[in-house]
Amino acid sequence: MNSALLALLLFAAPEAAPADLPACPSAEEKPDVKLLLKRTERVLEGRSSVAVMRMAIKTPAWERAVKMKIWSRGRDFTLVRVVEGGPRETGMMTLKREKQLWNYLPQAGRVMKLPSGMMGDSWMGSDFTNDDLVRGSSLVDDFDARFEKSVDHEGSPAWSITLTPHASASVVWGKIEMRIDRKSCMPVEQRFFDEDQQLARRMTYGDLQTIGWRTYPMKLTVTPADQGRQTVITYEHLELDVDVPDDTFSLRRLQQGKE
Repeated sequence: MNSALLALLLFAAPEAAPADLPACPSAEEKPDVKLLLKRTERVLEGRSSVAVMRMAIKTPAWERAVKMKIWSRGRDFTLVRVVEGGPRETGMMTLKREKQLWNYLPQAGRVMKLPSGMMGDSWMGSDFTNDDLVRGSSLVDDFDARFEKSVDHEGSPAWSITLTPHASASVVWGKIEMRIDRKSCMPVEQRFFDEDQQLARRMTYGDLQTIGWRTYPMKLTVTPADQGRQTVITYEHLELDVDVPDDTFSLRRLQQGKE
């Protein structure tokens, strides 16, 4: 085989999943939920990512959309920049460094540090929270998971799992009920309950696409229990496991209003 053909074959070969990634237990009626959730988080987060997404917010009184670019490295570092939106929104940035969260407000030209108690607050009036956007909590580390049963979800087999937060976890939810598709091992629905065990919102995952070795949901929809509201995030571009420079997540760059 000549070198040019070999190079072409190597370039075209699909990227392999990490050797230590837990296998998808699609044939099991009662899977090991801890390994299943570990796999789910690793697939969704990756080592790092660069994404462009559009967020559409609909309420009974108004509708609006913003376009964002997001850089992340694991769960500890995330930078969100609004690249298209209203005059007060465009240029706004949110930075997460480990347990700390800041907002850059372009109109004021200043940085505001957010207290940890605001992780559960709405991000820019949407139905996504600060925690959702910067992946502040971990299904594996912050919750006890219990397998409930195998279920049918819109015609496809799925597992039903209940997640209860650890007493020490900084989590705003009383519990989360989660459904994971058995074929792809990807979440298809989450139901979030408040501390009084009342349903607060529903999140669905859709538009599954193949990115490298992953099957990845490119659309997220959040519908609160309150009628008439909905927020939809769609990915326009997504790169996973890419190199992101260290100073992307520096407070100095945020203070200068630079991405």
